[in-house]
Amino acid sequence: MTAPGPHPVLDAEDGVGPGPALPDVGDSPAVPAGHLVGGPLAPRPFWLGLTGIVLGALAFRIGYVLIVTRHETNKLYDAFWYGVTAGELQHGQFFRVPLGTAPTAAHPPLTSLLIGSFEIVAKPFGATVQSLSMPVLGALVVLFVGLLGRAVAGPWVGLTAALVAAFAPNFWIPSGILMSETPSMLFMAVILLCIVRFERSPSLGRAALIGVACGAEALVRAELILFVPALLVPAVLAARTLTLRRRLGALALGILAVVVVLGPWVGRNLVTFQDATYISTGDGLALLGANCPQVYSGPYLGSWALGCAVSVNGPGDESVASARDQHAALEFAEHHTGRLPDVILARVGRLWDVDQPFQMAHGDVNEGRPVPASLAGLWVYWALLPLGVAGCVIYRRRGIRQWFLLVPAAVITVVSVLVYGLVRFRAPFEVCLVVLAAPTLVLLAQRGWAAVRPAGGRGAAMAQGAGAPTR
Repeated sequence: MTAPGPHPVLDAEDGVGPGPALPDVGDSPAVPAGHLVGGPLAPRPFWLGLTGIVLGALAFRIGYVLIVTRHETNKLYDAFWYGVTAGELQHGQFFRVPLGTAPTAAHPPLTSLLIGSFEIVAKPFGATVQSLSMPVLGALVVLFVGLLGRAVAGPWVGLTAALVAAFAPNFWIPSGILMSETPSMLFMAVILLCIVRFERSPSLGRAALIGVACGAEALVRAELILFVPALLVPAVLAARTLTLRRRLGALALGILAVVVVLGPWVGRNLVTFQDATYISTGDGLALLGANCPQVYSGPYLGSWALGCAVSVNGPGDESVASARDQHAALEFAEHHTGRLPDVILARVGRLWDVDQPFQMAHGDVNEGRPVPASLAGLWVYWALLPLGVAGCVIYRRRGIRQWFLLVPAAVITVVSVLVYGLVRFRAPFEVCLVVLAAPTLVLLAQRGWAAVRPAGGRGAAMAQGAGAPTR
């Protein structure tokens, strides 16, 4: 029996099981034939296609930076912190407050370290090299999205997911800003790829790789440490091909890998700041700006207010200020518990662009996101959502595991409930969304291709035989 041909319709062969593994078609031999949405593809055309998509994504992002965002110099936001701390690394200054000498941990360090490393290596090539670090990281996001899609459901899904990621605005907009969204998307893709490979072939080494990737993600955005209990733990414990003892050992190794990755930064913070600080001192500022009159009612319900965030002052380093801000924020929330249900709904609505989406698009200009680009990102996101839902159905009917693509949505929703709603917090899930939407696009494209092929031609024959194995 040979492998099934391409599936030109969305509901063809809904009951197809996993099937046998396909050797020598350019996919991992652990990918079952029934899981290859769109059919197999040899290694050479897959890698040529993916390389072309990644290079196209890189060129597009570099053009966007050089033409548009590098001229956005009249706004002061988090990118200033990342840019200054990254630039000072090559001068021996390790995370000092911009324009000051006090230590800072306002954000986790990995974004600045990536920018600074790129700047050190590529500095001889020009003065705008720092701004080009994000396009390079953005191209890597496209690469790993392609590898993730290929690992989940075969090469056609991988190429389609990579193509969407290459040109979807919510992927290239962050590439024009020196902030954490692009690195968070990169490590999200790496985490998910490691999980897929661990599920197909569990081992201690793969469990450790998941831990390393989760630790790196937390060093990009502190709240994403939640991926450890939400992704690492269930992925390892669900490996039924391992004995319980081996699963517990793999989990311990994965958690140890997280600790090793986080250890140097956490150790530095514990010996540097007056109050106990682990990953970041920014939580106090975030909570205070999200719990005040301006965002508990009115047109900015569920959002964040800079005026509130800087309203509490006093002596002490960043850790002391963060604790003071947290206390003020929690005290305000406790005194206004009756408003919390409406505030939480608004926060979640803003995160998922179902509440005040156009206000959010215009407000994001203050973080280096041009309004036309944000509006384009909004429309493309809305278009991808139903495709992603259809993709969930396709994966389910084919027996393809997808839980790890859905969990990040729950994690960032929890973060939004606890803090506030902002579109850029959704960045990690954008990776999941394109991989969920890709199988729908593949099958729609195959159906369209079959429709335009001459009757009785090879395309029609493939369409007639789609999903029906030959003997």
